[in-house]
Amino acid sequence: DIQQEGEVTVDQLYSTGEGYRTALNGVYQAMGRPALYGREFSFGLVDCMSQQYDLANESFSNDLYIKASEFKYNDVSLVDFIDNIWTSGFKVIANTNDLIQNIEKTSPELFEEGEMERNLIMGEAYACRALMHFDLLRLFAPAPSTNPGDRKFIPYVNTYPSYISNPKTVNECLELIAKDLIDAKQLLWKYDSAGSFSRSNNFELAGSGEKISLIRFHLNYWAATALLARVYLYAQKEDEALEQAKEVMNFASQKGAFSLADRFYYGDRKCYSDVIFGLHVIDLLDYNKDIMSMENENNVKYLAVLEADKNYFGEDLEISKGDNGTIMTSNDYRFKYWIEDMNNEHYSYRLTKYDASTSGATAGVMEVSDHIVPFIRMSEVYYIAAEILCKRGAEGLTKAKSYLSYIKGRRGLKKTDMTLQKIENAQPDEFMDLLINDMRREWIGEGQTYFIYKRLNKNIPNAN
Repeated sequence: DIQQEGEVTVDQLYSTGEGYRTALNGVYQAMGRPALYGREFSFGLVDCMSQQYDLANESFSNDLYIKASEFKYNDVSLVDFIDNIWTSGFKVIANTNDLIQNIEKTSPELFEEGEMERNLIMGEAYACRALMHFDLLRLFAPAPSTNPGDRKFIPYVNTYPSYISNPKTVNECLELIAKDLIDAKQLLWKYDSAGSFSRSNNFELAGSGEKISLIRFHLNYWAATALLARVYLYAQKEDEALEQAKEVMNFASQKGAFSLADRFYYGDRKCYSDVIFGLHVIDLLDYNKDIMSMENENNVKYLAVLEADKNYFGEDLEISKGDNGTIMTSNDYRFKYWIEDMNNEHYSYRLTKYDASTSGATAGVMEVSDHIVPFIRMSEVYYIAAEILCKRGAEGLTKAKSYLSYIKGRRGLKKTDMTLQKIENAQPDEFMDLLINDMRREWIGEGQTYFIYKRLNKNIPNAN
């Protein structure tokens, strides 16, 4: 056998600790491709399914997205597109299984930092496997709230190679996802529990060592904990979800980590200081331009957020008259910086979250903001706790209100703004409406809105 130049065999790859780090980085890179979190699981297909965009807008002509928004899953062209998402997801899972099976039988002595580094890599691999299975389950199987029972939908693959993978029930998959995350937490605990998780240490600068730096671009302990809270909430296990959310909240409070801060002035378009885990996608700006481009007047195309004034920010907008017609403004940073009112028409608001950094940004901010896909934020941890507590009597509702008010305040809203005033006297059902509305604002372009309605078994606004 002749080995081609640049080719690395599995035995060679896993003969050194550096090889395991390379394999793990390969998993993250695969997750960041357009078929997964580089586009379709973030601002692409899944957000189209959430009815987020005005796909009839003349500045947009992606037939696949239009069909997805109409739920024409059996359309010939869309079938191939969705199949590619399925295949890409299970390729990621296959690579994590290969890594896990090899590292489980590898001595810690192979790694420069011994047992700690081995556990770190293995823990992240478990978490990646859980994450990928969870989003494939959310996309391709019904939610637990619909009582799917003993019907089987997707396999949970934990061996490599896997030639025959039998589908499992939704509950079976969720149990295995939770187990992987629990195992990941146990492996990641000793390293990730001690750090401050400040923005500068974990995104913009190297951490304690080049090999394990920039930890918030990896599925660290706190990301695994927040993800486990998301999984338990989806599985309708509210006590367990609240326990995981509180663990993250307590750490954030004690260490000053994951702060919700306004850094738009510094060019930070994504507000990444409160991102607990995000993927570093090198070609993200190009993936964005493939479907959204404002390069010149002959090549203008964009995804437009549908009636953002009515569907997202309506009650917190201030309306005034200007020389060119009605002007809408809001204290909400998400209205100011994540969408753009094209031609002052107040209907189709261009998604700007994935544009290049604003002028004047420092090199460090540009490197992060231009290439990060936010996966789980500290705001979601508060949302999870608020949703659970608002149903638990007056004391729980009061606490839930404080969490939602805190998020809104950190996103620029004032006590005089309408939704903050409404929170004060809201009953549980009214509070849930306010909570869902704020989730929609927060997750513009982040692929989570569709799953709000699927999890709660609610009709999606504007869906046909």
